[in-house]
Amino acid sequence: MNSWKSINLSRQYDSQRIFFLSLFTILLSFIAIHTLLVPFMTGLAMYDDHSLLLIILIILLYPVHKLLHYLPLLRQLHKIKTQITYNYPIFPTIKIIIHEPITKQLFLLTLFIPFFIVSLGLLTCTLTFPHYTHYFTILFALHTGLCVTDFICLKTITGSPNRCFVEEHADGYDILTLVD
Repeated sequence: MNSWKSINLSRQYDSQRIFFLSLFTILLSFIAIHTLLVPFMTGLAMYDDHSLLLIILIILLYPVHKLLHYLPLLRQLHKIKTQITYNYPIFPTIKIIIHEPITKQLFLLTLFIPFFIVSLGLLTCTLTFPHYTHYFTILFALHTGLCVTDFICLKTITGSPNRCFVEEHADGYDILTLVD
């Protein structure tokens, strides 16, 4: 296999730029979703009596997001290595490293699944519990901000050849093509 392209998000986009892009995405998605939902919530009282639950859900959002990345890879667990580092004293950073090449389609699915499942779950909760729409909108916006790096990788990998493989290494990803 030949390397078609190497992707290093930290070097290409700078970690501070990704951080600010995530913050901007959080703000923009909150404004957009809340603005779309407000007309349907006229005359409906909003409750804020479960703020502790909201804080717990915010804390659980990142681990759940990372666990959902594992879902499409359940049959490929022998190719996965998990690395947990503590960049901040309280919050761990979980990194999933795929040390053997996987297909482009499986990698794209792995990147997209967390956004799809969490968004669908939060939308269902919004429709089921409309009095807490603001809570679910906050959670949706935060999760969309978490997904920014996934979206950047999706954009980059989508433009690669159809029959290629993706391998992750310490510095980023390699897109590999078969040699004919």
